[in-house]
Amino acid sequence: MSTKTQIIVETRELGFSMSMRDGVDWSEYMLYRPIYPGSFFRRIYEYHAQKLGASWSTAHDVGAGHGIVASTLADRFDHVIVSDPNDGYTDVAYGLLVERCGWPESKFSFLQEGAEESSVGTGSIDLITACECMQWIDTVEAVDEFARQLKPGGTLVMTYYAPPSILGNERAQSIWRKVLDAFSKRAMKAGRLLERALGTISSGYDSIAIPAAQWEAVQRVYINASQGIASFKISENVAEDRVGSNEERIWVHGDTDWSDDHGIDWFKGYISTWVPPLPESEVQGLWDELENLMDGEKVRTETPLVMIFATRKA
Repeated sequence: MSTKTQIIVETRELGFSMSMRDGVDWSEYMLYRPIYPGSFFRRIYEYHAQKLGASWSTAHDVGAGHGIVASTLADRFDHVIVSDPNDGYTDVAYGLLVERCGWPESKFSFLQEGAEESSVGTGSIDLITACECMQWIDTVEAVDEFARQLKPGGTLVMTYYAPPSILGNERAQSIWRKVLDAFSKRAMKAGRLLERALGTISSGYDSIAIPAAQWEAVQRVYINASQGIASFKISENVAEDRVGSNEERIWVHGDTDWSDDHGIDWFKGYISTWVPPLPESEVQGLWDELENLMDGEKVRTETPLVMIFATRKA
C-alpha cells in the first residue's frame, strides 16, 4: 500500500471525514490533492542544513491541518509543534500522528491558534513550515510572528501548490481552465477573505513581503511554473508584488515529482476540495465536454509549486 493510500485509509477509519460546512473532508482532500514527495522535504532539509550549526531540535508546522507535513518533519526533528486555528483540526492531526502512525505523544505539541499570534516561546524554534495556508493569513503579521519564534539562523518555509495544468492537450486544458475560472468567479462573490486569498494565490505568493531587516538568504523557488507567475493565476485579482531586491528567484522546470496521470473523476474530485464548493451542475456542460474529449483515457498533469525559504537574521 502506498503512503498516500495508507493515509487515506487511516483518515477514513478514524472517522475524520468532516463536511465542508464544518471544515475539510480530509479523506477526500488526501485522495484528490497531491501528496508532498520526498524531493519537497529534501529541498527544505538541504536549505536548513547548509547553515553553520543548524539545529534539528524543534519544528513548528503552522496551519498544519491534518498533520501530513508534520508527519514527515517528525522524522528529522526531536519535537514538532502542530498548530491550526480551526476547530477539530489538531484533533485530526493527533489521531493520525499518535494513534495511527504510532509516534509518542511527547513528540508533538498540539495548539489551536492562528499564525499571526502564537503562544510559542520567543527564539525557540529551528524551522517553521507554513504549507498551503498563507493565503488565509494576514501575511505581514504572520511573517513578523515567525521571526519572533525562530532562533537566529532559523529557517522559514512557506509553500503553495497551484491547480495542475493538462499537458499535451490544448483543448482539454482550455476546458479545465474554464472550470477553474467558474470557481474563481464564484469565490470572488463569497466575501473579502476569499477575495484576498485569491489575490495572494494568483501572485504566486510574491505578494508576501519578507523584510530584509529580519531575514536573509531569501530564495523563491518556482517549480513547474512554465508560464511564470501566471502559472499560479486563479483570479484577475492579483495582489501587489512585494519581492525584495535582495531575494533570489529560482525556476525549476519539468519536475516529474509534481506530475501525474488523471481521469475525469479525479478532476471533479479535485474541484470538490476547494472552498467555496462549485456545484457540478453549474459547469455540467464543461464536464461533459471534457469527459467526451478524454473518452475514458487519462491525461498528463503538471502541478506548479512555489517554495519560499528565508533565514532569520542573528
